[in-house]
Amino acid sequence: MKRKVLLGLAEALALDFEKILAEENLNVLKASDGQELLDLAREEKPDLIILERKLPVLDGLSAVLLLKNDPETQNIPVIVVCECRERQEEEATDAGCDAYLTRPLTNDKIKEILNRFYRES
Repeated sequence: MKRKVLLGLAEALALDFEKILAEENLNVLKASDGQELLDLAREEKPDLIILERKLPVLDGLSAVLLLKNDPETQNIPVIVVCECRERQEEEATDAGCDAYLTRPLTNDKIKEILNRFYRES
């Protein structure tokens, strides 16, 4: 069975991730806002969630707090995409993110973190 990755990213960024995830033979689910991300996480139980902070309706870090406080979703690893600012990385960790990717993103950086999570599971 293909592993599922839930993306909560702006469209252009989501397209970059989709290409890489397809190469890695992963099934991609997409949420257009934070509330949809929460709903899909609860319904689909993805193996990994990748999101960014700036999501409409419910921002990314608020979504992470809700996911990590819900017994149904608390064990799903979450990676947040940040600008390269130390404060943002700290906030992501405080919210419960399992890892973060900083911009600028490269294919190698994305593949490296995906491999790290799939080796651990």
